[in-house]
Amino acid sequence: MNAPRSIPSDWFVCPVSKEPLAAAGGELISRHGRYRMNTESGYWDFMPTAPGLIEHSEWETWQELQDNGVVSYEADPEHNLGVGKRRDFLDFAEFCDFRGNVLDVGVGPQRCPTHVEYCERKDVFFVGLDPLVGVQPRCFSFVRGLGEYLPFRNGLFDQVLFVTSLDHFIDARAPLLEAKRTLRKSGDICIWIGEKDKTAPRPAVVNEWYEKLRVPQGADDRFHFKRYTSRQFEGYLGDAGLAIVDRRSMQVDAWRSNLFYRVRPAR
Repeated sequence: MNAPRSIPSDWFVCPVSKEPLAAAGGELISRHGRYRMNTESGYWDFMPTAPGLIEHSEWETWQELQDNGVVSYEADPEHNLGVGKRRDFLDFAEFCDFRGNVLDVGVGPQRCPTHVEYCERKDVFFVGLDPLVGVQPRCFSFVRGLGEYLPFRNGLFDQVLFVTSLDHFIDARAPLLEAKRTLRKSGDICIWIGEKDKTAPRPAVVNEWYEKLRVPQGADDRFHFKRYTSRQFEGYLGDAGLAIVDRRSMQVDAWRSNLFYRVRPAR
């Protein structure tokens, strides 16, 4: 795979106010903060210093979930990340049918996710965003940031992806509204959520590293703020003014399904 393309500087806006940024001394500046490029690995860091949408206790819960996630990614990447030729990730890629400028929100820490690594279309420009710096350099254009505060101007992307990432957010409506803002008129948002029945049995084998992790206060489990049912999730889509144009359910086992959605702004 070729080296990732540079992201044009005029794509960026202040992640908080969405106002244009001024360039000075190698930084991009707004009244809400100063944003720098990591010169060693070549990615821009747009993490806001004081996330206004998040209460203090919820932010602490989110951070603990992030820390738990890092443990799982390092201990068992094959089951917790899109690495190698994972069939479920390839199924999602086929469902999305990638085109144009594609933003992956919550792309994860791996160098090259399955759906990016095995995309055969050379005209697709992948941009990944995640609060985790992860493995650097990446095989795609990477920005450090939060899905609730996308540092991109309006109407930029042909597709925005949430690849098993929406259940990690405190409130899924905020990143959905941001994705909608950055979408071109002809664009769509492609979402993968995992639906799990509450009666699902515990795994026959539980890893020691997993047992050591605690469920943070306010979270549904060790890794997710909210595990959605399809009905709950589709309610969030309606709240964000998004309409489902395609939906696919992929059965994993008797208790679990992967749900793929293609959504667009409601008319």
